[in-house]
Amino acid sequence: MPLTIHREFKPFLRDGDNAITATDARSLAYDGQLVFTSPNMTFVPQLYDNPSDIVQARADGKFWAMDPFQWPQMYADAYTWSFTIPRREFHDPSTDLWYAWWSPAFSDDFEPLSPGHVFGKLKSTHCDHLFRLYKRANKHVGSYKLFRENKQDAVVGWVTGLRSVFERFKETRAWRDIVMILAEFQRRFLEIWSMMDYLEIFEPRLKFEDKVHGVNKTWMGCFTKDSAIVLRLHKAGVPVWLIRDVRLVDDKINIRQVTPFTPADLVFGMYLHPIKNFAQPFDIRYKGPSDHQRQAAVYQPYLTFEEIPMDQTKVNRFAASREPSSGKAPTKTTKNKSAVYEPTALRQNQSQVGRDKWCDVAHPFMPNINTFFTSAMTHADKDLSCVKPTHARMDEGYRLPDPGLFVNVLSSQSLKKYLANWLACRESWLRHVYMSPPSPLPRSQSWRDLLIMQPTTPQPSSSSGQMPSGKTGKSKAKLDLFFGDELSLLCQFWTGSQMLQWRGQKIGAAMLENPPHHLIQQIIYEICKQSFRYDLLELNEHLAGHMRLDREAKKCRMELLHGIFPQHALSMWDKDFSTRNDGLNAESFQNALPYFENFRQVLIAWDGAPQDLKQPFTESMPEGEKWQRMKQCALFYVQSFYDNTGRPPVVPHILYAGP
Repeated sequence: MPLTIHREFKPFLRDGDNAITATDARSLAYDGQLVFTSPNMTFVPQLYDNPSDIVQARADGKFWAMDPFQWPQMYADAYTWSFTIPRREFHDPSTDLWYAWWSPAFSDDFEPLSPGHVFGKLKSTHCDHLFRLYKRANKHVGSYKLFRENKQDAVVGWVTGLRSVFERFKETRAWRDIVMILAEFQRRFLEIWSMMDYLEIFEPRLKFEDKVHGVNKTWMGCFTKDSAIVLRLHKAGVPVWLIRDVRLVDDKINIRQVTPFTPADLVFGMYLHPIKNFAQPFDIRYKGPSDHQRQAAVYQPYLTFEEIPMDQTKVNRFAASREPSSGKAPTKTTKNKSAVYEPTALRQNQSQVGRDKWCDVAHPFMPNINTFFTSAMTHADKDLSCVKPTHARMDEGYRLPDPGLFVNVLSSQSLKKYLANWLACRESWLRHVYMSPPSPLPRSQSWRDLLIMQPTTPQPSSSSGQMPSGKTGKSKAKLDLFFGDELSLLCQFWTGSQMLQWRGQKIGAAMLENPPHHLIQQIIYEICKQSFRYDLLELNEHLAGHMRLDREAKKCRMELLHGIFPQHALSMWDKDFSTRNDGLNAESFQNALPYFENFRQVLIAWDGAPQDLKQPFTESMPEGEKWQRMKQCALFYVQSFYDNTGRPPVVPHILYAGP
């Protein structure tokens, strides 16, 4: 049994030394073997850090004390900015900013379709306040972007995601869904606000190593067991609470006051049907202590929308009443039920996955998206009517795994399997898909099944031609058809030495449980870059197939395709990374211009190419015009890919962030 030490703490100040350092206590609370001290706050919040804690949305769509946007959490490297999340109690309820925490009431703030219905819309005054939150975030980030001379930080893309959630919120009909989407919008806004404080206030303060800044009580703060982190945050004025074993607390630390823990005064109850008053709890997202996985679970988007149980004509009439008059004839409504809830969704069929692939994943592991393609992914027409009929489309599968798979995992063991399996079969698959890709291509689920597996015995062959029965058997047969050679490599890896190769570097599988961020970024960057190359090659073949018969024209097009990329290569898995951003990712117009000119020349041969693209790029062209034309190239590519596959493309990402 663990040794229990009973110890009582009282206020104490050292003789002649009343200063409160990072390891002293302006406030102290203790519970059994653990002592909580803060050098800069006068209270100690209760820490909810049990393995049995669940992350589950409550009646207000938020996650009680498990929510980093409502209550301090343990410090996590993956979410370093979370300690600058603003606290609600320090903001005036009469301002727009208060709507970042506002919770609507069904009886006062909701307009039902008819009395007794739980489907309708939020009152327009509240929507206006929420839109002003978006405008405020957009203005703040826009000013920061100009100051940074248009260099891209992750927060720039987050504003696009915030607008996307707002548009989804406007189209949501069910009260239950409105509660959740509103909470998601608020979290995204607060995340942007906290990141701006992190970049503009916290990071500059770190430059003053010898100065202790006054605490910013409007920030959320965090808990940590690392005294070095406490020292760093205390100097920068971040609210922080150090957790120590009672045996490690010095008898001579200064203690200003001993206080009880402050419990979370937040909405705890589960969601109730607003009319019938029965419980309708939301799904449990995660179970475990306060760590980065808990925070990742809170960040997951809400996707389970209710169905409207009423006549479709009434629904359409209600939807039309919210649309501005355009003078156009009404379009036919589809029978797709989910279209009522998510008109801007990417796909509304069984191929759709959990996250919105039009928005880049906001995660430290994910490299920044190319600026021109950020704009293209935002402005592409995502209407399903744009997608060509099945017989006229390309294969909608994935030549390489969806990059988002590597950051959308809930445990270190899953991350280890994803990375290890990809590295084990990477070279074999890249050569295979370049020389003779399978038809049809693997879907996202097949990639998930491959990357999460841990085979310990040779995989059975499906060469007999008989498809095994049962869901599991069919899944295994699909994997064998897609990845026959790769499955053998995975079996050899998991039953062998478990050593991997990554660009000349040897990596043990055990290291992948907590891999360096730069390693994951490089792996995802390569997948994004190679996916873009393969997809561009295939889309060009599909849209410019009329040039196939002309041997000279085909040769010229291949030279142009090669000229879009540095080293003039469509395959790059065996080549070293450049030491700087180049090609379409180049950091200046001058360096990017020749690559975009080759890109433009490839695009103008495709069906539906805009007339504006017919004019070549020139050195003398004003920079503003170059910027717009480069964005137009990216938009036409993204739109063409969606129209011909029915899904968003994987677009170029940037390996090296700006200084």
